[in-house]
Amino acid sequence: MRERAGERAARYLETTSRSLRMLKKKKSDAPVPSSRLDHMLELARGYTQDAKHYLDKRKPVTALACIAYAEGLLDALKFLELAEF
Repeated sequence: MRERAGERAARYLETTSRSLRMLKKKKSDAPVPSSRLDHMLELARGYTQDAKHYLDKRKPVTALACIAYAEGLLDALKFLELAEF
């Protein structure tokens, strides 16, 4: 069966939104100011909202690109051990 961009974007939107709700910032020895971490989280939230907007406007490829950016930012925070889900 062939997967559609809209279906994939909707699934990613759901899982990324859940991750954002569950996210907990971690204390770290890394020299990352809290303001930078907060900015990255705001970007992830913004890209998630953009994905929802584009999905609602029936632009699934753009929605998929937006949610992929959001997911990438969250993955980076997790890999740097600055956040957990």
